[in-house]
Amino acid sequence: MNLKSIREKKGVSQFEIAKYLGVVRSTICQYENGKRKPDPETLIKLANFFGVSTDYLLGRSDDFGNVTINGIAPALSDEERELLALFRKMTNSQKVRFVGYGEGLIGVPMGKNA
Repeated sequence: MNLKSIREKKGVSQFEIAKYLGVVRSTICQYENGKRKPDPETLIKLANFFGVSTDYLLGRSDDFGNVTINGIAPALSDEERELLALFRKMTNSQKVRFVGYGEGLIGVPMGKNA
């Protein structure tokens, strides 16, 4: 679980997280040490608190949201990372136009034989 690393990176104490979740600090310590796992509802609250995915907290994805299976994540090129960063900043309307433009460039709709 990536809880300890993201907590330290964000400069948040175990006590602050415990207060947010309504649990005791030792519970957070147990989550970080792998002695206890948060239930799904708590995991979602933690993800919301840090602004990350539950997969990231569980160690199943990297910083770019690529889900890993059995510890293997697909590598992204610098260009792919740049496109992904831009895409994440877009509104839903902009994303739809962007995908449509990309489909027009390659001549294949993304939903069909991409």
